[in-house]
Parts: sequence; structure tokens; C-alpha cells
Amino acid sequence: MKTIRLALFFLATAFILISCSEKDPSKLIQVAVSPTVPPMLFEKDGKYIGIDQEIFEGYCKSRGCIFNMVAYDWLGMLGAVSSGQADVAFSGISITNKRKEVMDFSDPYLTSTWELVGLKNRNIKITDLSQLKKYTIAYPTGTVFDDYVKTILQPKGYYSLDQVKLYPSYAETMLALQNGTIDLVFADAAMLTSYQQTMHLPVTSAYEVVGFDNLGFAFRKGSKLRDDFNLYLMELGPEKLKAIYSRWIKK
Repeated sequence: MKTIRLALFFLATAFILISCSEKDPSKLIQVAVSPTVPPMLFEKDGKYIGIDQEIFEGYCKSRGCIFNMVAYDWLGMLGAVSSGQADVAFSGISITNKRKEVMDFSDPYLTSTWELVGLKNRNIKITDLSQLKKYTIAYPTGTVFDDYVKTILQPKGYYSLDQVKLYPSYAETMLALQNGTIDLVFADAAMLTSYQQTMHLPVTSAYEVVGFDNLGFAFRKGSKLRDDFNLYLMELGPEKLKAIYSRWIKK
């Protein structure tokens, strides 16, 4: 009865409460998310699903915890964990040195490349980065691509930060792409595959960025929860993590 009362209470207050165990109902973890990043975390049929969700549900099940998810735009999600309003944030968050100054990251659980995504029917293909000047590029405010534009593209004269079109989340960014408001969107390879396979959007890669991107779960600074979560990632091991990834991305 206690579990039912708790579930009804959080449902009435519009939060999503996921109970992993009845052993310690006081062990509540506050989670910040931006659920517009398939396949890492997105909404379908009124539920949040994805790779990150499956991993964290598994962690809570193994530790006997409860977690409460609150949705933000991308910048709000990062702000919630850096300010201590949330214990952890996840939605395919890139690990960067700048972010490490205000939050602690788990060990990387996925490495991905970056893509410039465009509509198939426009058939945009970037063979030289100097061609970028002809196009309007977009991504959500606060994403890792700011650093790439600022440190790689801008110094070489390929593209500047003031040319970038910023949106609150990937939902708005991809809608603008489909409406023809923008030409290209920075995303990672896993997102592109999910847009094509799961959401059946008519998109393709216009350019693959050389290099790689490590994703991690972001914890508030000094969190002991981060250390225990790293232990869980070790318990899972690379093969089980790969199996989780494969369930969401069919190649």
C-alpha cells in the first residue's frame, strides 16, 4: 500500500516515479533529463525510453533505489545538476573538460562520432569545410558543438558561433530542419541512426566529423553516487553495454 500511495502522489504532481525496490523507499534520486535525444532518451507513448533510461533503471534495480525524473530543455538539464537541484542528469551528455568544472562524470559508457545531418531530398554533401558558409547550421543551446565551432571551425574561418542557429532542444531543432528553416543539424551518429530507423525521418549525413565523442552520466560535484554508478558500469561490462546499445540501434 505504501508503494501505491507514493506512486499516486508523484503521478498527481506530474512527476515520473520509477520504483526499483521496496527495500528502501527513502533512497530517492533526483534525475534531470532532456528527453529529445534518441536513442539515448526520448518520449514515446507518454513514457521516457532509451539507452540511458535502461542503464539507470538497471542501476536502481541492482541497488534498491527510487528515482524521480524531471524534464528540462538541454541547458536547463545541465544547470539542474551543476546547481545541485538534481543528483544526476542523463540524455546522451558529452564529457568535456569545461563541464567537468561544475559536475562530475561517470566513466564513458558510449563513444560516438558526430554528424552534420540534412534532409535526404536536398542531398547536401560537404566535401570541404569551407562549404559550410553556404548553409545555416543549428543545434540545441549548451551542447558540445559550441566548443567544436569555437575551437576548430571558427579559427580556420569555416564557420563562426554567431552564425549558428540555437534551439532549446533537439525536438525544435529537427522540426526546423524539416520545415526548411535551417539546412544542417549537428548530432551524433547514434542519433542519426535513430532518426532514420526509429522515427523514420527523411534525413542523412552530409558530413562526418573526424574524431569521437565520449558520453557519460553527469552527477553533481562531489557525489558519492557517481562512484557507485561507476561500479555498476564495471559490473555490466562492455558486452552487456553493447547488448543494450544494440537493442536500440539496429544495424
